[in-house]
Amino acid sequence: MAKIRIKDIAEQAGVSVGTVDRVLHNRGEVAEETKNKILEIAKGNNYQPNLIARALTSKKQSVFASLLPTPTEEDIFWQKPLNGINDAAEELEQFQVFVEKFFFEHYNEQDFIKQTEAILKLKPSGVVFAPIFTKESIEFTRKLDKIGIPYVFVESKLENSNYLAYVGSDGYNGGRVAANLIDFGIPTDGDILVINLAKNLENVLHLNQRTQGFLSYFMDKGKNEGLKITIEIPTSKSELIKEKLNHVLMQNKNIKAIFTTGSKVYKIARYLEANKLNDMILVGFDPIDQNIHYLNKGSINFLIGQHPYQQGFKAVKKLFEHVLLQHEINKDEYLPVDIINNECFKLYQS
Repeated sequence: MAKIRIKDIAEQAGVSVGTVDRVLHNRGEVAEETKNKILEIAKGNNYQPNLIARALTSKKQSVFASLLPTPTEEDIFWQKPLNGINDAAEELEQFQVFVEKFFFEHYNEQDFIKQTEAILKLKPSGVVFAPIFTKESIEFTRKLDKIGIPYVFVESKLENSNYLAYVGSDGYNGGRVAANLIDFGIPTDGDILVINLAKNLENVLHLNQRTQGFLSYFMDKGKNEGLKITIEIPTSKSELIKEKLNHVLMQNKNIKAIFTTGSKVYKIARYLEANKLNDMILVGFDPIDQNIHYLNKGSINFLIGQHPYQQGFKAVKKLFEHVLLQHEINKDEYLPVDIINNECFKLYQS
């Protein structure tokens, strides 16, 4: 059945196209009897307005906000979702949609709070953000809910919040994938070291989820029976990493594999290479250039990719579809994870 047009409704109602347009878009005065007749015909024929065309012709600006850790040489991973946000924003400029970008220091909860306060002051039409800090992110979502601003999560999600959508991988299962890879390559009695580069793991949502997933794999199906030793290193400074690893490896001579829950796995690879620990299995996240370098050299065995560009790009598009096009949104869009080794690393070089 062909879609009914405004022209068709006008013919059936015996009125002009302009009259139908005024009724359907609630512009101008139309006699009550005529208005009811037009609405009845539209409803009976399941008329759907062309919302994209309406958005194109609208002169009203919509401003979204994004909140991510600041992309730096140390945290270059965050440049990829930012690139996705930027490209989506460029596409949507024709609809008078703009994205104000906000950034916070990765390990600084107070800076995160400061940036959320700036966003609330802006009162955007929607927010895309990475809920890195659990406690502070919960408070932010409560404030967004109170004033009716929809929000989309990337990288990880707060399950019990009133979020519009989530775009990203499943952190818990990402940890299980890492565990499965290590389980194939490690002796049954070999110990495994889990490294979190975070100063408060319980409050860093995505790293905590990956750690829980990793450990759960060995509790219910893993072949490895060795110790699972978990450490937190509060910063990614090379000297501190060296100090912590020197200590733990001296105390635990049977460690045969290392799982790093974040994207700075290259920092661990650098340490292993400098100390000639060539037989240690090393698995981490994200095919950023520094990680690819060590993957190519064999110091990293596997990387788990999670499509960060698509996370940023799709998150902005979901806000647009909800706010301007009034589309029903798929709440959870889980992106596939990639298992990357040195046989396929060239696919991920920038």
